[in-house]
Amino acid sequence: MLRGPRRAGKTVAVKQLVQALLKDGTPPTAIVRVAVDGWTAKDLRTLTQNAALPNVPAGQARYWLLDEITSVSGDWATQIKWLRDNDPGFREATIVLTGSNAAALTLASGQLAGRRGAAPNLDRTLLPMGFRAFVAQLIEENGPNKAPLPLTEVHSPQARAAYESLIPWLDDLVRLWEQYLQYGGFPVAVAAARAGKAVPPGFVEDIFNIIANDALKSSHMPAAKVVALLERVWLTMSSFANLSSIGADIDVSHEVVGRHISNLRDSYLLWQCPQKDNAAWVAKERAQGKLYAVDPLVARLAHLRNAARQDIDLTVLTEMQLGNAIRRRVISENTQDFGDYFLFHVRTPTRKEIDFVSEYLGSIAIEGKYTEGGWRSEAATVEASRWTGVLATRNVLDMSDEGGPWAVPAAFLSYLIDT
Repeated sequence: MLRGPRRAGKTVAVKQLVQALLKDGTPPTAIVRVAVDGWTAKDLRTLTQNAALPNVPAGQARYWLLDEITSVSGDWATQIKWLRDNDPGFREATIVLTGSNAAALTLASGQLAGRRGAAPNLDRTLLPMGFRAFVAQLIEENGPNKAPLPLTEVHSPQARAAYESLIPWLDDLVRLWEQYLQYGGFPVAVAAARAGKAVPPGFVEDIFNIIANDALKSSHMPAAKVVALLERVWLTMSSFANLSSIGADIDVSHEVVGRHISNLRDSYLLWQCPQKDNAAWVAKERAQGKLYAVDPLVARLAHLRNAARQDIDLTVLTEMQLGNAIRRRVISENTQDFGDYFLFHVRTPTRKEIDFVSEYLGSIAIEGKYTEGGWRSEAATVEASRWTGVLATRNVLDMSDEGGPWAVPAAFLSYLIDT
């Protein structure tokens, strides 16, 4: 299963798989790619029963690549299960399912238990492009080309050397970081940035339609209210999401807001950063969480469609994208589907907040403080905690306190931990 938001590149990844299979000598007749958008579950049986497919060489299993399976109406997982159980060729084949609905794919994993084969790492997640890849696309061979840092080593002698090695690229990376915060990592937006053009208005509308007519299709909200909801939700980033307050502002109930947030999360457009439990790497029960968009283009959508609506501050986008960078890195190195939270914020006894901690970060806490100076006062909270702090600034690099908090440009930090 290949998961991720629409327009992030899943279809292109499937086509690249076809190219790789052909290059490795797989007979073309053994590969069947089908875009199943708009199909019904019953239509899936026609894949093997009614379609006239060429024979494959003896001993060669077929590849079935079914794109956007979660857009199929009805119980598609039961039909895939039936095919695995009743069609010998389909049972022996390699099946690749792509989809953009987390709940549906997770449910299907349970229904298909015992029918997915014994291979490890059967799930992948494709998210919008990270900053490291964005830099490579925009300046190609002129980039710094420095090796990534392990997440647990972002405050270490190895990190010190890496940050210092990036100083000659400081101006370029800060410029590219701020460009990245405006364009994000969807391939169409990155292509526009590379060409020196604005994000195409048609693509902005594509993202809106994905939200309004796919992720939130059951809500029947008018477009203006969907935009108002998005604006209000994203303005809570870097603070705590009060569903009752959001609902009151747009004249819907907090239950409606909660349902829509769940739908956005299931569509890989939103992720939640809960408060860490005091005793374990789990979410604290009944504690307010924080909500983040999966990409700057999603976060800025209300403003991009109507300039009169409030844009998202660079400091908030920086915090969001640092969280996205950590998530991309963890997901890329741990290919199992994460059914539980692994990235948290911390509330201190004085009710101050630390942005990001994780078992994957070890003893390091990361704070998004997009400042050009005066960072020491911002470090007081993490300095008083049990975490070793790395504060992401705009352009300040200060590692003078060997065992204390460091100030590191957000562009440096993201470049060295993102994918």
